[in-house]
Parts: sequence; structure tokens; C-alpha cells
Amino acid sequence: MKIKIITVIFLIMFLTTFCSKKVDRKGVDLKLTLTPETITDSLYLKMDYEFKTSSDFKKFSNDYSIYVHFWRVNSKEMLLQDDHLPLKKVSEWVANDNIKYSRVLFIPQFLNEFDVDFEGYEGLKLTVGLYNPNIQEKSIVIFEKKINIQPASINAPEIVYDEGWNEIETDVNAIDSFDKSWRWTTAKSVCIIENPQKESTLIIKGGVNKTVFQDQKLTFKINDILLDEFIPAEANFSREYTVSPQMMGNTDEFSLKFETDKVFVPAKVFPNSKDNRELGSQIFFIYFREKLK
Repeated sequence: MKIKIITVIFLIMFLTTFCSKKVDRKGVDLKLTLTPETITDSLYLKMDYEFKTSSDFKKFSNDYSIYVHFWRVNSKEMLLQDDHLPLKKVSEWVANDNIKYSRVLFIPQFLNEFDVDFEGYEGLKLTVGLYNPNIQEKSIVIFEKKINIQPASINAPEIVYDEGWNEIETDVNAIDSFDKSWRWTTAKSVCIIENPQKESTLIIKGGVNKTVFQDQKLTFKINDILLDEFIPAEANFSREYTVSPQMMGNTDEFSLKFETDKVFVPAKVFPNSKDNRELGSQIFFIYFREKLK
């Protein structure tokens, strides 16, 4: 009986010691704010970092980078990372220091809400810490948090490819995730978008065929309001805009129009092509969400 009691006491002492063991953060604390609060896939996420050092913080003799890793809890796979150098070199941090800066990263679309096993969200483990690949030292974990990612459809305005679009094409081997699928416009192509009636961010990633036209002009419109008109300097382009509620109007939907002054038919331009479609510009990615504050 005494042996059992001693064993139980030892087990309690072990568990108490183990559970109360603190992670050594080397006198560094991190307050991390994520915007928006509801996090989905297919989302630009703003991350506000505020590193604070304690009064007994001892300066690092080496420089470190910040690692930011998003791990899928179920599959144990890394979904994305945003490793970077902080605004102020880590070797220059001192006691009672306060280092604040913001970064934005894109959470790709990875959820399949039509999967019978999908529970409405997926858990990710967010880990932030310090590391230096040039020295034989373990990384220093500063921050860990589990976050639930929901599908973008819960609050992202729906984008419908309406008139003037060619069928979607894919390249699973594309290095850039934004280049894995695209649609070609014609001379005039239109998207219909749900109107959030809030100031929003519009990002368009696209491309033109510079071997066919060097001076092809593209025009973007919100309803009939000119948003942009330009000749891409390179084959691929990325443009970002702030769209006001006034531009979108008071109706439930508004139109995003893509126009070009030149189109081509591949079969008439390239000897071995049998493609008789009318092609304007490639649109790889359209992002439209409420503007981050």
C-alpha cells in the first residue's frame, strides 16, 4: 500500500514539474495581432508584431531571423511560412526594448468545404521564433497559437466570371502558386461581384503576350468608372487598388470590366497552333475583400 502511495505522489510531483516547466524565451515576449479576426483561406492576413524585452534581457551575440510557420494540425504539414528579418537587428535589441512592425502574407486556398469529412474549419498551429542557420543552436520559440481557418466563402464577396471569358486553364507545375490557373479575356470581359458596400482591396494579377503585342493597352473599370488604363511594362503584371463604396454603387452587385485595345487568335499568329480563340490578356488572380485596417 505504501509503495502505491509513494508511486502516486511521485507521479503527481513529476506531472506538476513537467506541466509547470516554462519555455525559455531568453527574455523576449511577443504580442501578435492578426487582422481580420475571422481568418479564412484565400486571404491577405495582416500581422502586427510587437517584440518586448525584459529588464534583465541579455543581448544576443549573434543575429537572428524571425521564423513564422503555419502548420496544419491534422496532417503535420507546413502550409506556409513568412521567415524574415525584423525591423531592428536582433543583435541590437537591448533591455526594455520595444520593436513594432507589420507584415502581410497571403493564405492560399486549401480548404475543400465539399469534402464529406470537412468540419467547417481546419486548425493550424502558428509558431514564431528566432533562428540562425549559421550557428549550432536550437531555435528559440517566442510565440505559439492554434488558429482555426474557415473557407473564404463565409465572408468573401462572390466573384462570377460573366461574359467574355475563355475557359479556365491550369498548370500544376507552375512554381508561383498564383500562376497555376488562369483565364484569357476577350476584347471585353466582365466579372460580377457581390457589393460589400465597404472600402475594399482589389488585386489583379495577369499577363499579356509580349511576343505578339509590345504595346497592348489594358483598361479596368468598376461599373463604367475608369479604374486604370496602362500598357504593361513586362509580360506579367500585378496591380492593387482601393475601391470605395461610391464606386461600387448602391446595388447588391457591381461589375468589374476588363478591356483591351488588341486581341489575337493563336492559330493566325503561331504556325503550329490550332487554337482559334480570341485572346486578350491572361488573368491569373482576382482578390476582392474588405480593406485591412
